[in-house]
Amino acid sequence: MNYTQNTTDISGNLLYKPLKLAGKDVNDVKKVTNLMLDVIRHNKRLWRKEISDWQRARQMRYSSENPQNYLLQEVYADILLDGQLTGITQNRTFRTTNKEYIIVDAEGKKDDNCTKFIKEKSWFESFIQSTHETTYFGTGVIWMKDIKPGEILKIKDLEKSNIIPELGLFVPDTNSNKGIPYRDVPFYLIEVQMYDSVGLLEKAAPYTILKRHSWGSWDEFEELFGVPIRIAKIASQSESVKTEVAGWLEEMGSAPYGVFPIGTEIEIKENSKGDAFNVFYQKIKALREELSMLVLHQTMTTENGGSKAQGTVHENTLGELIFADEKKMLSILNDQLLPAMRFFGYKIPDGYKFAVAQTKDTTSQIKIDDVFLKAGYILKQSYIEEVYGTEIESMPATATEKQPEPPKKD
Repeated sequence: MNYTQNTTDISGNLLYKPLKLAGKDVNDVKKVTNLMLDVIRHNKRLWRKEISDWQRARQMRYSSENPQNYLLQEVYADILLDGQLTGITQNRTFRTTNKEYIIVDAEGKKDDNCTKFIKEKSWFESFIQSTHETTYFGTGVIWMKDIKPGEILKIKDLEKSNIIPELGLFVPDTNSNKGIPYRDVPFYLIEVQMYDSVGLLEKAAPYTILKRHSWGSWDEFEELFGVPIRIAKIASQSESVKTEVAGWLEEMGSAPYGVFPIGTEIEIKENSKGDAFNVFYQKIKALREELSMLVLHQTMTTENGGSKAQGTVHENTLGELIFADEKKMLSILNDQLLPAMRFFGYKIPDGYKFAVAQTKDTTSQIKIDDVFLKAGYILKQSYIEEVYGTEIESMPATATEKQPEPPKKD
């Protein structure tokens, strides 16, 4: 395979002079690079999004004639300022990306030489991170930005606002539907999608916006009724005296005392409706539970309460969700990334594939191993070192091992 350059730099805008790749052109890095557009930079609107913004963004996203994605992505970026939504999405992502990915042979046995291609490689960590985040943001396109024969050096997650998955285009102008057909360059521009093309945040947006409204209303309630009202009654009708006493009340701040002239009566009006805050608190609590159910399919791993049995059921539900994420991730790695790695010169034999290393819980595994040992089975030194992480210099002699015969006496 001939490479004309080592780095694929984005340069040149051939949007209105389309270049088609065919035959040997797909192996020419320079021509593939020339198919890319100029670096796109656009200012994001940072004002707070409301339900009306979400509805308008959905209408534009689902337009059959001219679908646009940038408004919905702006809504997504805004709602992720919510602490809980950030926490539960990252919680779900980390449960998949923190696993150990390996490359196995046709028999399912780990190949250490091939696994070195991805082990502790920043580009691979970025790839699985960006891939899993499409669960929330929708379809993504990953650009193999910097490569050399037999090695990927750097990748870039293209701006999702400029991706129109229904048309297979990466558009420079977010208001247009003219752009680069990224599926024509499958190895350099890899389309990734965990579930659907719109993403889970579309459903999370109204809950997050309503929760923000409740926080704001609760804050206003605190300002109005959280602090008791102090009323000063004075005998004098002089405006100057009224102004002076009002200034004293203001200077008191949170102090429990004040000095007033004789004849001034201070009255403190406390809010008699002490449980009024529940209107806002209960709504926020309900919205938190809805978000947890949406993203994690259960609530007890993020909210307090419940028995141990209920907690086990909720943990099992989350486990099934993470297992589904793992299967989706492996299908993308094997169907899309693995062919691209072979295309870029990685020596990965046919029949090899990505897999997740099966880690054992040492607490429960030691009980299982104890049963085998008591039954007379012998565990290999390599197994003990791998499972328990303990280096063993030598194994003790056992009754089943053949002992050397003593020397014969004359």
